[in-house]
Amino acid sequence: MKYIVFLFIILYSYAAIRYHIGKGMGVEYFALILNKAIAWAAATYLGLSILKLKPPFPSKKTFGIGSFILGLIHITFTFLLTCNGFFPNYVNDQCISEEGLLVLISGGLTIIVMIFPLLASLFPTKFPRPWIKLGKFALCINILHPAIIGTKNWSALGDWPLFLPPITLLATLIYAYVLLVHRKQKRVL
Repeated sequence: MKYIVFLFIILYSYAAIRYHIGKGMGVEYFALILNKAIAWAAATYLGLSILKLKPPFPSKKTFGIGSFILGLIHITFTFLLTCNGFFPNYVNDQCISEEGLLVLISGGLTIIVMIFPLLASLFPTKFPRPWIKLGKFALCINILHPAIIGTKNWSALGDWPLFLPPITLLATLIYAYVLLVHRKQKRVL
C-alpha cells in the first residue's frame, strides 16, 4: 500500500510543479490539477496491474482495484469540473464537442471494461477467471484517452511549462512501455 501512496505523491507532485509553478495556475485550480494526477495514477496503476511484479511491490489485484477506484474518482471530479466550466473545448453551448465525445467514449469504455476484471478479482468463485485478462483490453482502449486529449500539445516543446512534458504524453508512454514489458514477460514464460 505504501508504494501505491508513494507513487501517487510523486505523480501529484509532478502535476503540481508543472501546473501550479510552471503555468502559474493558482490554488483555484487545485481540483483540476488534482484530477490530472488522479487520472495519471489510475492509468499508471492500470498499466502496472497487467505486469508480473515481485514483492515488495503490490499485487496485480491491488493495482487493478486502485486503478478502478481512482478511475471512478476521476470521472466524478471531471463531471464536477465540467459543470463548473473547466473544459470548454469539450463542451460548447450545452453540447459535447466531437473531441469531447471521443474523450468520453474512450474513458467510459475503459471503466466499463474494467468492471469485468474487478469482479473476477474480488469474487473469483462467482465470475470467470478469464475476465481478468480484460484488464489488458481496458488498457488498450485507454491509450486513446490521453492521446485524444493531448496529442495537439505534444510537439510544442517550447510551450511546455518548465520544459516538463504533458501528463497525457507521459501516460501514453507509460502504457507503451508497459505493453512492451508485458509482451517480453509473456515470451519468457
